[in-house]
Amino acid sequence: MSDELKLSKELVDNVMNVVMAVDGRAKDPFVGSQYLAAIVGYIVGTSSIPSQEKKEIMDELSSFMHHVYQDVSQPQSAPVAPPGSAFGIWKPGDS
Repeated sequence: MSDELKLSKELVDNVMNVVMAVDGRAKDPFVGSQYLAAIVGYIVGTSSIPSQEKKEIMDELSSFMHHVYQDVSQPQSAPVAPPGSAFGIWKPGDS
């Protein structure tokens, strides 16, 4: 089993639709993000693990959240063909 998360636009849209069904103001990305942050805080805060471990988890999640933010906010560059490869459309009769 892979340890990778399966984050997708579809998953994010589905989660946000649930949040917006509860509070229409969550259509605003800032309000929606506040709900998600509050949910994470609630889950970690109500877990039955030691307080110091909770703080470490929150610090790790904060760092992870910032990493995801950086990944998705950078413009996606067009794929570059490897050196020596060709690109174009060939039609019969072209030489």
